[in-house]
Amino acid sequence: MLHVLLVFFAFISSNALADEAADKAAAEKAAKMGLHHESELGYIVVGGNAKSQSFSGKQGTWYQFDSDIVKLNGHYLSSKAQNQATRQLEGIAENWSANLRWEHIYIPDAFSIFTQGGVRGDRFIGVDLGQSYDVGVKYFLISNDSFKWFTEGGYQYLKEEFKDDLNPATPSYREAHFIRLYTQVDYTYSPSIKFGLWAEYLPDMKEEENYRFNFSPYMMAILSDTFSLKFGYEGYYRNLPVAPNTIRYDFRHVTALIAKF
Repeated sequence: MLHVLLVFFAFISSNALADEAADKAAAEKAAKMGLHHESELGYIVVGGNAKSQSFSGKQGTWYQFDSDIVKLNGHYLSSKAQNQATRQLEGIAENWSANLRWEHIYIPDAFSIFTQGGVRGDRFIGVDLGQSYDVGVKYFLISNDSFKWFTEGGYQYLKEEFKDDLNPATPSYREAHFIRLYTQVDYTYSPSIKFGLWAEYLPDMKEEENYRFNFSPYMMAILSDTFSLKFGYEGYYRNLPVAPNTIRYDFRHVTALIAKF
């Protein structure tokens, strides 16, 4: 009789745990559905003997259906510094981008496919207008409450038009057929601290010397359910610069306020 009771209570407990897990999964899925926004804003002013102003803003807006996500991303960065000869603020950096992505989820937090297209510009490295189109797959290596690690692999077509101040009527351009390899890791150390790292490698399938590598380690300080502070470093390397007098590696330190709603 005792064995029967033990089996009965074990059966009831396992059913209760299964129901609880199912309810939790349903609640997490419901929280992901619908319209979401993530806004990032950074602004730095330096005064006194040296003057400079830097502004950066990012916006991500996405809508998740049952198995599909449509996401629009954009960013703008502008930086001005004082010219010691004229004592006026002059632009030293300006770049922007906009990107639209569609993702179809086959297995939640495991496997999906995506396609995306976007435009970009970076005046101070000579890129007047760039257009890119991607197709690929996304795969989660690890996905739990505290640690997420996923990779993306696919193909990217890129066309960049270069601005030539000496011959503005005849802009030059470069086309590339990249293999895109991307990975991102996010680790929740505590309810108020998160760490992350993303890296992207883009080798050209037709031109061996034309490859790019981008990466960014970062830390997030969670202030509330809506607001966070982000501290990070972003590095962008292109082995073939646009012009002979431009540096191959660009970087920036990031301090920004993030709002999710």
